[in-house]
Amino acid sequence: MSHILIVLAVIGFLFRKPLGRMFAKQFPDRAKRHRVVGTIILAFALLIAVRLVALFWK
Repeated sequence: MSHILIVLAVIGFLFRKPLGRMFAKQFPDRAKRHRVVGTIILAFALLIAVRLVALFWK
C-alpha cells in the first residue's frame, strides 16, 4: 500500500502545474481551494499515521 502512496506523490509532484490549473478551474475561490487541498493532505497524513501505528503495534 505504501508504494502506491509514493507513486501517487511522485505523479502529483511531476504534474503539479496541470493539477494546480485543474484545481483553480474547479475551485476559483482561493480559500475554498486551500481548504480542499489541505483536507487531501490531512487525509494522506492520517492514512500514513494509521499505517505506522499498525506497523509498530505488534
